[in-house]
Amino acid sequence: MVPPPSMVGSELAILVPFFITACIYMIVNLISSLPLWMKGLTKILPIICLCMFVVHNGKKILCSHHNLLKLLMGLMFSAVGDVLLLMDDIKFFIGGGTMFALAHCFYTWAFGFKPLNLRAGSLLATVVVLGLIFLSRCSKMWQMLLLCCYCVLIGVMSWRANAEVLFYRQRTATKVTGGIGAVLFMVSDFTLATNLLCFPVPHDLLIVMTTYYLAQLFITLGIVRDNKMKGD
Repeated sequence: MVPPPSMVGSELAILVPFFITACIYMIVNLISSLPLWMKGLTKILPIICLCMFVVHNGKKILCSHHNLLKLLMGLMFSAVGDVLLLMDDIKFFIGGGTMFALAHCFYTWAFGFKPLNLRAGSLLATVVVLGLIFLSRCSKMWQMLLLCCYCVLIGVMSWRANAEVLFYRQRTATKVTGGIGAVLFMVSDFTLATNLLCFPVPHDLLIVMTTYYLAQLFITLGIVRDNKMKGD
């Protein structure tokens, strides 16, 4: 099932501020002299725009749109994590990672646990394990422990997002959108971890933030569209 053109058109109109603010952050972040609060504000503006998009699509969100509420919570934790990751302090960085871990828990909850699709789970578990093996070659023990905890959560989130995509015959465009978003989140975080722990990644900011914003966008669109299709 493909979303009708009218739905796509209305979504694009509402999401214009998201694309504008994402571009603004990419430009602003190149200016090293700007104060930290301004970089933090511009970094979370695209996520705030997605929050507004979610609220727009669920006017009675606290009462009847449970999946949208979970999505909204995930976006809010992500915004807090974005700010904490800007701080040049290991404690803030760990705090930021914790916020994103909580966000993945809410995304997982929103995607649901049916169907189980263990084949998709096994594939994504293999990808996560291979990534951890790669990162273990340049990480300390305490870093690996934190990475393992985080990777389990993002791996489960990606599994649930792709449970009706990978090895699934009746996949829909809506489910594929959410599944792509989850995979892009993994790409973004893996690039960030590689750049921080192993070696400098060329154009790391562009890769990390582009895949991150697209991941949040696709996850949001996937869950919102699925909510509309089900008529919740």
